[in-house]
Amino acid sequence: MTEDPDGELCFGCGDLIVDRYLLRVNDQSYHVSCLRCCACQIGLERQSSCYIKGNNVYCKMDYTREFGAKCSKCLRSIQPNDWVRKARDNVYHLACFACDSCKRQLSTGEEFALQEDQVLCKTHYVESLEGGPSKEDGNMKSKTKRVRTTFTEEQVQVLQANFQLDSNPDGQDLERIAQITGLSKRVTQVWFQNSRARQKKQQQQSRSDCGNSSPSPASSPSKISSPTHWMNSTDSIHSDSMSYSD
Repeated sequence: MTEDPDGELCFGCGDLIVDRYLLRVNDQSYHVSCLRCCACQIGLERQSSCYIKGNNVYCKMDYTREFGAKCSKCLRSIQPNDWVRKARDNVYHLACFACDSCKRQLSTGEEFALQEDQVLCKTHYVESLEGGPSKEDGNMKSKTKRVRTTFTEEQVQVLQANFQLDSNPDGQDLERIAQITGLSKRVTQVWFQNSRARQKKQQQQSRSDCGNSSPSPASSPSKISSPTHWMNSTDSIHSDSMSYSD
C-alpha cells in the first residue's frame, strides 16, 4: 500500500484515485476496495500476495483451481504438497500412475511406456507391439487362476492410504480404488470391511487395557508412512512456479 500524492486512475474501476492510499499490482494502481479476486470477489487488500492472468487478478485458491496442474489420469487438481510422478509433459498423482491395461500401480524403477497418453507397464507395452498375448499365455493364465486374493505391496499401500482418508468409502470411491489397484470392487469392499473390523477390535482392546491396568500409551491403527523412498529423478513434489505481485 502506497501513499498517492498526485492521483492516478484505478485499473479496476477506471476512476481517478483521490484516496490517500492506493494499491499497486504489476505497475497498475487500484483503489483499496477495487483490488478483488475476479472469481470469488474477495478483497485482496489484506492478502500478502495475489495472482495475475492476463488482466485478471485472482486469489491463490481460485488461481490454483483455474490454472493449477491437474492429474492426467483422474483430472483432479494437484496440490503443492502432493506426491506425483511425471511422464513427458503429463503429471500424475502417485496412486493414479498405473498401467491402463492391467490397472496395476507402477513402482519406482519399473519400466513403462507412454503410448498415446496411455501408461502401460512393460509387459502390456510389449504385448501391444506384438499384437496381444499369445493363446498359450492365455491358457496358462486360466489354469493358474487364483482362488484366494493376494495383495502386492503397492496395492496395500494404495488401500491403506485411502483407508486413512475414508475408512468407509461409497460405491463410487470403491470403484475408483479398485481401478487403481487392479482389484475387483468386491475384493476392495471386503478389504475395507475387514480393516474396519480390525480397527474397531484394536480400539476396544485399547480401552480394555486402559481400564484393567495402569495408564499406558493406547495403541492405534498403524498409518502408512510417507513414501520418501520414492523420491528420485522421476518423482517430485509438485509446486507451481506462479508469479505474483505484492
